[in-house]
Amino acid sequence: MPTPEETKALQEQEAADKAAKEAAEAARPADWETWFAAQDETVKELYKQHSENLLNTVKATRQERDALAKQIKELAKSQTEGSDARKALDAMGEKLEATERRAAFLEDATRPEVQCRNPRAAWLLADAGGHFDKHGRPIWDAIKAEAPELFGATVAQANAGAGTGKPPSPAQNMNAFIRAAAGRK
Repeated sequence: MPTPEETKALQEQEAADKAAKEAAEAARPADWETWFAAQDETVKELYKQHSENLLNTVKATRQERDALAKQIKELAKSQTEGSDARKALDAMGEKLEATERRAAFLEDATRPEVQCRNPRAAWLLADAGGHFDKHGRPIWDAIKAEAPELFGATVAQANAGAGTGKPPSPAQNMNAFIRAAAGRK
C-alpha cells in the first residue's frame, strides 16, 4: 500500500502529465502549412532539398514516359496504314495513355481532401460513366453523386475481434490469475 506521500507524488505526476498532454494538444498546428511556416530556416532548407530530389525523380519519370509515348506515335506513323505493326503500335499507345490516366486518377483519389475509400471502384465507376473533364481530370462531384458510399473518412475496426466474426475473448490479466489462485474473485 503506498504511503500518503507516495500517493500525493503520484497524483501530482498524473496532474503534470495531464497538463502536458493538454498543452501539446493546444500547441498542435491545424495543418501542414501552418506547422511548416513556423519552422526555422534550417528545417525548411532540409525539406526543400529532400522534396526537390523527389520532384526531380517524378519529373524525369514523366519525361521518360512522354518520350516513350512520342516514340510509339512516330513509329506508328512510319508504318503503312492498316498493317499489323501499325495496329500493334496504335494499341500500345492507347494502352499507355489509359495506364497514365488511371495512375493520375489513383494519385488524385488518395489525396486526403477527396476521402475516397475505394479508389479502384471509383476508377471503374468514373471510367464507365465518363466522369472526366476535357483535360482528363476526374469530376469528383459526379462520382460522389453516383456512389456516395465510396467516399468519407475511413474508420478502423479497432478491437481484438475485428475480422473474426465474434467478439474478443474476455481480458485475462495477472491480477485475475492471482485472485483466482488466492480464492478471491
